[in-house]
Amino acid sequence: MTATTSKGRATDEAFKDAARLVFARDGYLNAKISDIAEAAGRSPASFYNYYDTKADLLIALAEEFHAEATSLAALPFQAGLARPEALREAVAGFWRTYAKRRGELIGIFQAAMVEGRFRDRWLELRGEAISRIAGEVRAAQAHGDCPGVDPVMTASALSAMLEHFCYIWLGQGGEKDVPFDDERALDAVATIWQKAVYWRAEPG
Repeated sequence: MTATTSKGRATDEAFKDAARLVFARDGYLNAKISDIAEAAGRSPASFYNYYDTKADLLIALAEEFHAEATSLAALPFQAGLARPEALREAVAGFWRTYAKRRGELIGIFQAAMVEGRFRDRWLELRGEAISRIAGEVRAAQAHGDCPGVDPVMTASALSAMLEHFCYIWLGQGGEKDVPFDDERALDAVATIWQKAVYWRAEPG
């Protein structure tokens, strides 16, 4: 059975949905293929018709996440919003994607520390995002904003901040003794991102 047939695609989606559940519940490091298969209602042996390892399954999930986040990030710019507002909405799209895909969020952070093959692929996907963000920084600089900053380093720093902020609040339940408020959290990270790109030097 392969994912090229309708039944194969359904089984593949069942494994992906199950992995999201198990990664969110147990963490990537503690998740077992047998747990994923049980949650999917399939046999552990059938898992290997689709993936060699749970890292391969996570790569597939990460690629889906990347595609969705990229699409949502582009929409505000395509809609013709002013660039500061578009950037803010793009950050919101990333936040909402991670909120919906909590299992991938947890899996990505944990696997990147221990799975070399996954880390390499995730860095490739992340590199595509960094290039796009750096392009936005350069566009802002062309209009007089954020003079003198390194676009790639700025993109890397902002992306790392956003990813880890999402992991703390959406993946780990937030800071100790700080009540979670989705809108306040999103406003905080989006404001920081927006102000990091759209600022001008004091005249003089």
